[in-house]
Amino acid sequence: MNPPNFRVPAFKLATLRLLSVLILSVAPVSWAGLKAGGIVTDITPLPEHFPISVNGSMSERFVELTEERIHARTIAVADADTTVTFTVVDSCVLLREVVDAAKQLASEKTGIPADQMMISATHCHSAPTVTPVFQSSVSEPYQKWLPDKIAESIADAVAKLQPCEVGWAVGENSAQAFNRRWFVTEPYENPFGSMGDKVRMNPGYNRGGGKASEPAGPTDPSVPVLAFRSVETGQPVALLSNYCLHYVGSPPLNSTGKAQLSGDYFARFADIMAEKVAPGNPDFVAVMSNGTSGDINNIDYSRESGYRRAPGEQMQIVARAIAHTARGAFETIEYQKDAPVEVVTRELSLGVRKPTAEEVTRADEILNSTEKLANGQLSAREAIYARETLFMKDYPDTVPVKLMTIRIGDLCINTLPCETFVETGLELRESSPFGTTFTIELANGYNGYLPTPQQHEWGGYETWRARSSYLEKDASVKIVKAFKEMMAEVKKGS
Repeated sequence: MNPPNFRVPAFKLATLRLLSVLILSVAPVSWAGLKAGGIVTDITPLPEHFPISVNGSMSERFVELTEERIHARTIAVADADTTVTFTVVDSCVLLREVVDAAKQLASEKTGIPADQMMISATHCHSAPTVTPVFQSSVSEPYQKWLPDKIAESIADAVAKLQPCEVGWAVGENSAQAFNRRWFVTEPYENPFGSMGDKVRMNPGYNRGGGKASEPAGPTDPSVPVLAFRSVETGQPVALLSNYCLHYVGSPPLNSTGKAQLSGDYFARFADIMAEKVAPGNPDFVAVMSNGTSGDINNIDYSRESGYRRAPGEQMQIVARAIAHTARGAFETIEYQKDAPVEVVTRELSLGVRKPTAEEVTRADEILNSTEKLANGQLSAREAIYARETLFMKDYPDTVPVKLMTIRIGDLCINTLPCETFVETGLELRESSPFGTTFTIELANGYNGYLPTPQQHEWGGYETWRARSSYLEKDASVKIVKAFKEMMAEVKKGS
């Protein structure tokens, strides 16, 4: 700020005016095309949050020290009329209330409607518990702290919007994803005392010693890549990819030899792609989102045995493999300067599979006769599901499920808050009116697994009623129908 009595000499004032005229005469015309910007935001818990509960197991686990950081990665995209943001959070699952709080804060910061913001979890099993699932209890201080950090990520990405060209391509990698549900040669007893299940999750190597026959579903090897590059410099700005694979797990240990937090292969993919695509550019942002992977993992159970890996090694192997595929697709992208951006949201009211009075009575009896471990945890699978049954009896009869369809030119992205079976993602892609379509799961909340009706009939872990799987058996059918209508709606804007 100038001092109060500061005056510019007349000759300098004339020079400044001349320079301003020259600058205005060469200034670029206001950009009417697409804009994009990205940011990586550190969401590692604060020291006072430790020890902290970690999601992803039927029993509670705690991390006392982490040397790996976890993040929220956001890409903002805008045309002349609409701005949409994609935020992918290193988290197992995100409670709807946490997501909504973050969107409200971000909307206040940016003026962008909350319905134009997508916030999803990667589903890593090595991040703080934000949503109570099985015996993992929420870390409340972290849960209250997280929405503001996500909102900060969104606002910072929007602030970095710059004129960009956009393009996309799709690679394929079938070597890292396997259907984890296998038909068994003999039905087995589930936690509710029934012998009717025909499918088992993770049957064991060599087809469970011959007790499993073949996978109960397909895989999706596609690796879509959506990329933005600067109009001014021609350099990459941001990249959003997607792969239909659950977490990999077994993160590296901290310096004390104990478990720590980790962003799994999703975070490692982002780091590798940044090195491959934009070396030396700290502003470039790469993001890996989770596709429809509710029944997909990284283990080939047709093998006789598995590989011996050091902690963190398999995460890196998978990340490198998928990054190599993504880089190949990236190199083929043809960019365009203009692509309409449109967003449609819909909230479905879907039924809840609640326990009967008899099932509640059985659950009470099981829990009353089961001893807990010294740490207060249950170890017996039957008792763990009995506990879940008592939670489910108090659930409402219906729950809201948030769906979002985002269109960027001839690319369509569907997002939903479920661990979605790969069959559903394949059906959406095959029925899409767009040239390229993919799905981001665990977005804008958490409503558990989403098996198809047929998979429900076959049974198995993903269908067992709990806070991790409770939607009505026809939920996937209703969701697919809604998405088809939503895709047709955004397509009309062509």
